[in-house]
Amino acid sequence: MLELLIVVALIVLNAFFAMSEMALMTSRKLRLKQMAETSKGARTALALAEQPDNLLSTVQIGITLIGILTGLFGGESIGLIIAGWFDFLLPGDATRYAHTLGIGTAVVLIASAQVIFGELVPKRLALTNPERIASNVAIVLNGLATAAKPAVVVLGTINRFILRLLGIKDDARSEISEEEIRLLVSESHEQGVIDADERKMVNRVLSLGDRTADSLMTPRTRIAWLDAAASLEDNLAIMRESPFSRFPVYRGSDQDVLGVLEAKSLLAELVQGQVPDLFGQLKEALFVSESTHALKLLEIFREEQQSLALVVDEYGDVTGLITVNDLLGAVIGRVQNADSDDQPGPVVQREDGSYLVDGALPVEELREVVGGRLPNEDEHDFNTVAGMVIAHFGRIPHVGEHFAWTGWRIEVIDLDGPRIDKLLLQPQQAKPAESGDDDATSG
Repeated sequence: MLELLIVVALIVLNAFFAMSEMALMTSRKLRLKQMAETSKGARTALALAEQPDNLLSTVQIGITLIGILTGLFGGESIGLIIAGWFDFLLPGDATRYAHTLGIGTAVVLIASAQVIFGELVPKRLALTNPERIASNVAIVLNGLATAAKPAVVVLGTINRFILRLLGIKDDARSEISEEEIRLLVSESHEQGVIDADERKMVNRVLSLGDRTADSLMTPRTRIAWLDAAASLEDNLAIMRESPFSRFPVYRGSDQDVLGVLEAKSLLAELVQGQVPDLFGQLKEALFVSESTHALKLLEIFREEQQSLALVVDEYGDVTGLITVNDLLGAVIGRVQNADSDDQPGPVVQREDGSYLVDGALPVEELREVVGGRLPNEDEHDFNTVAGMVIAHFGRIPHVGEHFAWTGWRIEVIDLDGPRIDKLLLQPQQAKPAESGDDDATSG
């Protein structure tokens, strides 16, 4: 009976080591750091988690000694007890197998108990709340690590030596990648921790650092310019028709940019009934490169205390215009202007599940619609949906031309001169692959 109690105690001790190891290795360090402000156990757990070699060596020493002691006290002693039962139960000559059956049965029972109650159950328990359990066991485990320090040092040295022979850096730490963050956000959304809008916003923030000015700007053809060479009436008409508070100003063409007009600077003159001097209080125009990254743009806007910049290419030609609102829209989504409620947004979902898409829509926003990669994005560099379509056809397509791509039918439905203005994206049911399925066809 004493041997049985010793085996039970050893299994419990093995469960402690198994649970401690799992809890400490799976605890979130950020959570432990928060708990460490008020908990000594959390501070100790954090210190152990920062030194996994010492932790693993201590646990392995404990589990190895427990395995040896369990075999010593359990195998033969309990096997003899069970053999006595078999000797009593087996008839005649069969009793000569009683000892073998007793030892075999003891090994199976002890191994099963060790696996179930000494490993599986405690490890599963540790996963339910690893930080709390790690904090509770850390002080005891740290005491054992201190007592076993000589053996831990020897084992740690041997471990590092073997890792170096294998060409593995023992101080290498696992870094969380952007893709892992996206997967975590996706899993949190599936579990109901964050909603769909929050998931989209986090993904947009992660993508913002990779985006450049040319993928966020308003293209040159859509800029509401004021012309110092034009009449006052013409310029005022442009201002009335455009829901903007700032206007870039040129003389004759965008090769001669004069500055930026803030509409509010004209209020005093208009209130007094005076004829406004449109170009008397222009602010100096800010110019940025097409390749300037979004985060750098935010820094530039903050340093220059401006909210609008003209985007230029390598030759100095104006290719577009970008504002702080464009950067904000890249994170929270496009905000429809209150004065243009009658104007459709860049993406309009129709009742049949299809989407009416503006050709100037950034490809990052299109990915959110189609939920995957876009055609030809590995072979070509484009920033808008129109650019994607041109890259596919290799030319400016005609109205009605379309092509299929991974479950979507993409059709050109409106052109504004040579510019692709509107496209229709229709979801298609999966069909068996056919030759030429992705070829362009005419409507």
